[in-house]
Amino acid sequence: MNEEFTQDQSQEVPVDEEKLAQAIAQHAELQEQLQKLSSSWENERSHLRTKIVQLEHSLERSNNPLRTTQQSEDKIRLVEELKREWTAQWNAERRQLIAEIKRLRELATSILSRDMTTIA
Repeated sequence: MNEEFTQDQSQEVPVDEEKLAQAIAQHAELQEQLQKLSSSWENERSHLRTKIVQLEHSLERSNNPLRTTQQSEDKIRLVEELKREWTAQWNAERRQLIAEIKRLRELATSILSRDMTTIA
């Protein structure tokens, strides 16, 4: 049995060189297509990973309780600053109006006292 197997092995198998060349060319073409597809896949994968990182970062910023607290504190600080400015402005206008009322009262008093002295 071993002899028969050895004899079968030693026989040459007829090779169609044209088919072999076509197969080699097709294999090379498939390898090139595979390379292009792999490159395209890697580019898309890299793009998607970048997009995922951007979305995660955006999500972290929007859901970060410290950021929300900080924004609230900034708003409170801004409102307090505006309140101080408004109060200072209101107090300045109030003092000006009180001074004007005082001046008008004194003027009215002096006019009335002059009128009273002229009548008497």
